[in-house]
Amino acid sequence: MRSPSDVSKGILTLIADALDLVRQTYSLGLLSLGLAVVIWFVVTDAQTPTRTVSVGDVPVQALNLPQGLATTGQIGPITVRVTADEDASSSLSFSDFKATVDLSGVTQQTASGLPVHVDILRSDVKLVQVMPATVNVKLEQVTTQTVPVKIKTLAPVPAGYSVTDEKVDPQTVQVSGAASLMEQIDAAWVDLDLSGVQTSQERDIVLAARDKDGRPLDVNIEPSTAKVTVTVVRTDGAETFPVNPSISGNVAPGYMVSAVQADPSFVVIVGPVDVLQSIQTLTTDTIPVDGAQSDVQRSVKLSLPANARVYGSDEVVVRVVIVPAVGQRNLQIAVQTKGLKEGLTATLVPDTLTVTVSGALPTLDALPGDAVTAKLDLSNMTAGTYQIAPKIDLPADVQLVGVDPQDVSVTIAGQ
Repeated sequence: MRSPSDVSKGILTLIADALDLVRQTYSLGLLSLGLAVVIWFVVTDAQTPTRTVSVGDVPVQALNLPQGLATTGQIGPITVRVTADEDASSSLSFSDFKATVDLSGVTQQTASGLPVHVDILRSDVKLVQVMPATVNVKLEQVTTQTVPVKIKTLAPVPAGYSVTDEKVDPQTVQVSGAASLMEQIDAAWVDLDLSGVQTSQERDIVLAARDKDGRPLDVNIEPSTAKVTVTVVRTDGAETFPVNPSISGNVAPGYMVSAVQADPSFVVIVGPVDVLQSIQTLTTDTIPVDGAQSDVQRSVKLSLPANARVYGSDEVVVRVVIVPAVGQRNLQIAVQTKGLKEGLTATLVPDTLTVTVSGALPTLDALPGDAVTAKLDLSNMTAGTYQIAPKIDLPADVQLVGVDPQDVSVTIAGQ
């Protein structure tokens, strides 16, 4: 029998062996985990490769402007080259970047070679290059002036409604910026969109400064918003009418009017209800088509009763579609023979046919005398009497309607 001390030593040995096994297993586990991570990165990179792309038109913002100075015009823009995976690179835009130039310490009015700093506003993109890496900045003295606030209506109220009053508060604002920009400003604008508006309303709208061509100017406006009050009332009725263009005159002989088209084909007329009810048909100024052989297209005004107006433009584009008229002609055609053997004679009854053809009238009127033929093939025929249908040859743009008579009596005599 073992002593207690032997048993204790045996237990300690077993524990030491177990711990050694755990350490070995743990090391193998760490190694396996490391290899798995490496493989995962390799596979992931292969499945989602990165690419280098360029994003342009990134504006540059000036920071720490010297007191009393402002930039003249827009700085930049610049182009940035970045690396990103395929999904990220396809969705990049200039708004994903913030480009700045630090003007602290600048004392002169023209600063050259100032470095551009670019911050990327998303984490899945890495910056490679900034082009150009430096910019030139021109500074001017800041000037301030008081300008009126004006309203620019982008879209009118619906048909049957009108604006009876517009008010803006404040009526003037202070605008400050570079002197050269200030020379181009005569007002601060609020853009008012009244599409679909049928009731009076009040809005706070951000003010904008623009040059004479409508381009925005980088200036400071105080206050930056204005309150616009618009009074909208129901005035007249509105009804949709089809446009029936008016034409006059006769097209060239052999031609015809196949369609008269108006664009738009329907218009909304606004006016008092009794005036709208009096409209039987909505016509246009008259379009002459005298002697026309091809389509006639004109922009013409609508003919409206007094106190009625069009919601939108009062002009429509009218196209008169003119095509050759189709008709028929009866032609007297002498019957021709071919292939009659030598020594034989042929008597034809009748020797002329009435051939009816159809086609465009200008084409029929211009047919030369030999354009349509009627021929009998008498090859290999001997003496005797025959009833033969002649072969009618026609130009490609002419169709055969009928032949009278359909058969010719042919009497062949001789050897």
